[in-house]
Amino acid sequence: MDSKTGRRAFIAGTSAALLAQAQQQREIKVAHIGIGNRGTSLLKQVLEQPGAKVVAVCDTDPDKRDAAQSLAKRDNPKSYSEYKQVIDLKDVDAIAIATPCDLHAPMAAAALEAGKYVYCEKPLGITPEQVADVLKVARKSKAFLQIGQQLRYYPHMVEAMKQLHQNKAVGTPFVIKAQRNSTATQPGAGRPRPAWYDDVKRSGDLIVENAVHNIDACNWAAQSRPVSAYGHGKKYLPKTIPAGSVMMDGFCVSYHYENDMHLEYTQLYLHPRQMKELRNGQWYIVFGSEGSLEINGGMIYPMWGEAKKYLTPEIENGKENAMAEFMRCIRENQKPFASIEVGAVAALSAIMGREAIYRKRMVTWKELGVEV
Repeated sequence: MDSKTGRRAFIAGTSAALLAQAQQQREIKVAHIGIGNRGTSLLKQVLEQPGAKVVAVCDTDPDKRDAAQSLAKRDNPKSYSEYKQVIDLKDVDAIAIATPCDLHAPMAAAALEAGKYVYCEKPLGITPEQVADVLKVARKSKAFLQIGQQLRYYPHMVEAMKQLHQNKAVGTPFVIKAQRNSTATQPGAGRPRPAWYDDVKRSGDLIVENAVHNIDACNWAAQSRPVSAYGHGKKYLPKTIPAGSVMMDGFCVSYHYENDMHLEYTQLYLHPRQMKELRNGQWYIVFGSEGSLEINGGMIYPMWGEAKKYLTPEIENGKENAMAEFMRCIRENQKPFASIEVGAVAALSAIMGREAIYRKRMVTWKELGVEV
């Protein structure tokens, strides 16, 4: 190598290093649209990130806006009631969306079209058309969307997938059984939810608003996407109402995957508190050729050997890191692990299950008509 070539290589390397350092140090200006329970949690996470500044908060509820401004008083963010005003702001790099489910897709699409990085809470959309609309805009945007499938950001979930996929802890996986059961509310008592949540035309029903987290975790475990779904469900209590008009309080769905894996997913608000034979709450078990792995408990059960726990206390108690990941991907110009494709597949999987319940027949991925 001659001296000129060496000098050019040195200068190029130095420039790249300085550029990377500048990227790491630059301030990222963030706006928040929707500041309810989840939106407030995201706001707190952003305030903890080095180099991040909250420049705007937006909600239709003035009390929530005031509370958000107080929480972020260090950054003195401006307050807005109309989300389009926030998207039009020139000094905003990234937008966190935590609004009712039916608003996720149009808001995310508008933000991406404006060139903003987007962190959007799940589900990406509540209809196939909404999901398709965001995908179309994202493919043209210079920015990216990271989806709020929260389970993807917990260390114990990441470790479970490492055990399944890298360490082959169960050999070849065949079947996943998962549930999210809880106890019914007392007669006359209601669950503390906003009005939009119980409106299936706004939330997408329980399977799309709520179970999309768990179904996404199963998709992650399967390393595949469903090709068909069949299920049943309804509003069971206090009186039986067929699915489709009000939010269900129980359903079961069977999914068949592209790689021939099978998922049985159940969510029932009918689980007596004292019934210990079947554990309450959320859990996932992957059954394979050499044993089974319980994701939430961090246990491996060899087919013929002794059970063992693979989680360390540090990993087991690790916290969600969604906003840290979001900031890192912006700074390093990297595609998020929980990408828009992850969000689209999760939403469409849940929508497919919902439609199978509503239509009382098997529904296929192809019927949804969305390319991911």
